[in-house]
Amino acid sequence: MDPADFVQELFEGVNREIQTGVHEVQDWIEAQVHGAAVQLLDSLMPPIVHAGNAAVKVGESAIVLPASTGIGLTLGSADLGNTVLAGAVADTVQRGIDELKAEGDYAQGVNGIAW
Repeated sequence: MDPADFVQELFEGVNREIQTGVHEVQDWIEAQVHGAAVQLLDSLMPPIVHAGNAAVKVGESAIVLPASTGIGLTLGSADLGNTVLAGAVADTVQRGIDELKAEGDYAQGVNGIAW
C-alpha cells in the first residue's frame, strides 16, 4: 500500500471515530438538558396540579384497563393456523401481533397486567 494512501485512510478513520464520539456526546448532553428541564418544570408545579394529574391518571386507568384486557385477549387468542392464514400472510400478521404485544402500552395492560 502506498504510504500516502495509508495516511489518508488512517486520518479518514480517525475523523469518522471522532465524529461518532461527538454525536454521542451531543446526544448525551441533550438528554441531560431535557431531563433537567422536565424536572424543573415538575418542581415548579404546585401540589394541587400534581394531585389533579394523579386523579386524571386513576380515572383514565379505569377506562383503559378493560379495553387493554380485551386487546390482550384478542391478540393472545388470534388463530394463525393454516386453516385461517397461510404463508407470507400468516407471517406478516404474526409479526404485527408480536410488535403490538412488545411495544403497545395499551395492549400490555395497566399496572403490570400482562397477557
